[in-house]
Amino acid sequence: MYNQKKLNLIKKAGFALLALLVLIIVVFGSFTAGKISKQASTKTPQVKTVKQETKLSDKAVNGFLLAYYTKKDLGENSNRYKPLMTEAMFKEAQADENLPVNQAYKGYVIDQVFKESTNYIDEKNMVAICVVTYTNTQLSQLNSTVGAVIDQANSDTIRLSFTKSGDQYLVNDIESMVLKTGSESATESILGSDDYTASSSSSTSSSQTTASSTPKESK
Repeated sequence: MYNQKKLNLIKKAGFALLALLVLIIVVFGSFTAGKISKQASTKTPQVKTVKQETKLSDKAVNGFLLAYYTKKDLGENSNRYKPLMTEAMFKEAQADENLPVNQAYKGYVIDQVFKESTNYIDEKNMVAICVVTYTNTQLSQLNSTVGAVIDQANSDTIRLSFTKSGDQYLVNDIESMVLKTGSESATESILGSDDYTASSSSSTSSSQTTASSTPKESK
């Protein structure tokens, strides 16, 4: 009888000790898990979305040239190049088109089409030197193709200055560059700067040099 009581007492003590041990394990486990979770939360890197700044590209330059040079007649394309210019530049372009020297050819130089351009882009200063090739039809009689020169090939070299408006680059200045024959390559003579990068759909092998630049008159 005495041994039975002693055995029951030992069992109760064992159960109590086991319960205490389980409680200690649960409390310690919860504390450790909470600490690890807190540390993980603290160390989780913050992901920041960095918007990549767009640069003046060949696509943007050619987009403007396409709108500016392609037209059925003088002024027909103004609604297409207007969104690609600053307001001041658009007013200047309109004023150029309305000059008597340009109005005199209205109806005689038609069906102008932009073909291609070799572009030298200075991304830092937002400037592009463009050697543009385009065609047009030159009439000798108004509204008649008799004696007309059809698909006449032409070439311009112009300097475009851009300004950034939001994510878009707008033209705010156009200059016509006058070239003269010289010993330097076209790239060296036209640019005179290491900031330009060239882009072209065809190779350029000219020996012209830049003499001067003048404000661009509408073609």
